[in-house]
Amino acid sequence: MMRVDDVAGVVRARLLRGKPDNWITGVNTDSRGILPGELFFALRGERFDGHRFVAAALTRGAAGAVVSQPVELPVEGMTDQAILLVPDTLQALQRLARDWRDRFPLPVVGITGSNGKTTTKDMTAAVLDSRWPTLKNTGNYNNEIGLPLTLLQLSEVHRAVVVEMGMRGLGQIHDLCRVARPTVGVITNIGLTHLELLGSPENIARAKGELLEEIPPDGFALINGDDLRCRDVSSLCRGKVYFFGLDAASQVRATEIRPRGFQGTDFTVQVDGLKTQAFIPILGEHNVRNALAAIGVGYYLGLDLEEVTAGLARVKLSGMRLEVRQGAKGITVINDAYNANPASMKASLRVLSQMRKQRAIAVLGDMYELGTAEASGHREVGFAVADLGIDMLVAVGPLSREMAAAAKEAGMSSRRVEHFNTKDEAVVFLREVLRDSDTVLVKASRGMKMELIVEQIME
Repeated sequence: MMRVDDVAGVVRARLLRGKPDNWITGVNTDSRGILPGELFFALRGERFDGHRFVAAALTRGAAGAVVSQPVELPVEGMTDQAILLVPDTLQALQRLARDWRDRFPLPVVGITGSNGKTTTKDMTAAVLDSRWPTLKNTGNYNNEIGLPLTLLQLSEVHRAVVVEMGMRGLGQIHDLCRVARPTVGVITNIGLTHLELLGSPENIARAKGELLEEIPPDGFALINGDDLRCRDVSSLCRGKVYFFGLDAASQVRATEIRPRGFQGTDFTVQVDGLKTQAFIPILGEHNVRNALAAIGVGYYLGLDLEEVTAGLARVKLSGMRLEVRQGAKGITVINDAYNANPASMKASLRVLSQMRKQRAIAVLGDMYELGTAEASGHREVGFAVADLGIDMLVAVGPLSREMAAAAKEAGMSSRRVEHFNTKDEAVVFLREVLRDSDTVLVKASRGMKMELIVEQIME
């Protein structure tokens, strides 16, 4: 990958010890998984300090470590291993990633939004991978640590990059963009996620719009044309802007959306006057919109529609996103437990309503970080449960009490609405009431870990 002295120059480090001409084969921030030849970055956070594990990383064969303070080091037989001193190890990691990314003249697609970022990332990577070997971030590698680590995996084999960009405050997407330097931007939608952290819907829109401000004039953006907040920030992009959605005015548009059972969704896609059929192996009209973003990225980067739709049909989606599982007694469980906000809850409830075999049961937990919209957001979901004719609501967690109350206010009888403070209580109840051919949706914010309910009712 790089020599020690090259890394030192890029991150502006002082070499305290080790051979400057030794080679670095990769980077790592976890001493437990360090591989021989990798450079260990001793990051510091609120609950961890990587400097405590420098010695362990070197013992496991790390080529060296980047530190911001003196550390106790093993001496015997390890004098060749580099110790690089910098003022801030996170900034050093980001600086190295930015330098490495700049060595590859390829399209970098940055994706943000309140909902659907990961699914759209998976779809876009699958589309581009139909022609070009494509690197994408995995797991929760969408932040100030994970994104640089993803970019540092770039190699000569790659011809495109797709990165999801998360944020928890103003300025954070700007910071990620200065590392990734995206040439293409995608905004899936703008909702109320992180309202507690950003204070207002306007600030959420500003934060998402930071991606558009970083797109160069010769780049382009794909923006959800069905979302008014997305349209409002579209003028921030200096490059070309294309809209995707169900609206007839969108350049990338879907019509004739048809569920194919639990296998996925068929639809007709129209791009710049061209028309073809497409299939995605996931449920929901909202995921058709995510697919349209991926289609637009591929098409406007030069792929033909046949390549685009073929790649889309082969997408391997991340777990706990409308993941359909068959349980005992003919029960179908839709595991959508990765995360939730009011908009994504309502989208998943629509899927449940459409895909039920017999009874539709919604097992819904607390939604976090809604700030001043906490009570109203949960009530909004409760009203939607009733409006969609869901047969039973099982609300889990203290915040979801408002959800249950709203469902009853909207006309659901008390025997069809249950509230439990804990997941264990909910599981006991569900094991008693679930019966043959029930369809069960499980969804909540990540901190609720509702997948534990899924595993227990599948037994």
